[in-house]
Amino acid sequence: MEEIMSKEKSKIDFKKLLKTDIKDLKIGKLKKIKKRKVNRKQKKIKVISFDIGSYFIKAVVGTYYKDNLTIENYYKIKTPIDSVVDGEIKKEKRLANKLKSFLKENNIKVKYGTFTTNSSLIINREVIIPKVEEEELETVVRYEIQQYLPINLDDYIIQVKIINEIFSDEGIKLNIRAIAYPNKLAIKYYNLLKEIDLKPYVLDVNYNSVNKFINYIGFVDLAYKKHNVICMIDLGYDSINVNIYKNGQIDFTRIIKSGGKDMETLLSDNDDFHVFIKEAKIENDKFICIGINEYLTNEVKEIIDEWLEKIEKIINYYNNKNLNNKIDCIYIFGGASNISGFEKYFSDKLGINTKKVTNMNKSTFNSHDDGSYIDEYINAIGALIRIY
Repeated sequence: MEEIMSKEKSKIDFKKLLKTDIKDLKIGKLKKIKKRKVNRKQKKIKVISFDIGSYFIKAVVGTYYKDNLTIENYYKIKTPIDSVVDGEIKKEKRLANKLKSFLKENNIKVKYGTFTTNSSLIINREVIIPKVEEEELETVVRYEIQQYLPINLDDYIIQVKIINEIFSDEGIKLNIRAIAYPNKLAIKYYNLLKEIDLKPYVLDVNYNSVNKFINYIGFVDLAYKKHNVICMIDLGYDSINVNIYKNGQIDFTRIIKSGGKDMETLLSDNDDFHVFIKEAKIENDKFICIGINEYLTNEVKEIIDEWLEKIEKIINYYNNKNLNNKIDCIYIFGGASNISGFEKYFSDKLGINTKKVTNMNKSTFNSHDDGSYIDEYINAIGALIRIY
């Protein structure tokens, strides 16, 4: 990255640059590549990590050095209206001005920045291909993806990971995890970092950030590694992200185009939707919130039940595909997870033990903050972690 970044006066080859910068999109490393990079020198770098959402931007300042994560501070910033839609930057100048003001007002002095986001435009697929040499992987994967997706793959950055080998009568095949990240998304995020005077550190996707979080941080209330398969559900504003991890690696991911926005639209007269969420609760199969009439509470309950119905379909699809690897536990986080009793309601409706991500080891914090609301910052924290 540094070599390319130094060529400020020359025309930037974005494809080459982005293939260099988005290493964390590789949720695993091929064995040969890993061996070559084992002795790579790791530098201690302070980074500000942004989790870009359509309603809020979560920012975390910290370092990840020699497997130790230190968080100096974390912040929540209101996203300018219509600036980000489905993970894509729509109002570049407005968003850049907001982040510049935020950095200045909070006297944040760092050189490097990272973005993590999620979008239905990012393609994540599992494909089976004949066993080929490492240098042929991307070409073969591109061909396979092109067979069933009507897209121009020249517009995407492709990252691949070998999940396992399959032995059959037709010979050895490779089970591959392929991620196709749109060039236009990557370029906009790169340009945004440059606009706010930060050097690009890495570009990440939320399900990979969460993957690193659960592997390298762990949970205080329940050691997730006791479970073979867990489901992490991010109850966001525009969307609900359902990510399933098996043996510490992403195995399945889906985006539901629903979220807290559905409730906010219904409760448009409520002055502060997020205060409302924290004061609400689900008890005895009823949604309760002081100041909201019975008609509206029933409507909110219907929205929640629709979410659960969609989540249940995804979980059933996964379980039916993976009869020997059914989901052991669900963890919920994000805005709507702050509704009291939500995890019990999940457990009762889905029949799977559900926990809310609460906090993390306080020793990782180097500020007055104790991590008590850390579930809102999981994506940004995970993006700080680098796998070398």
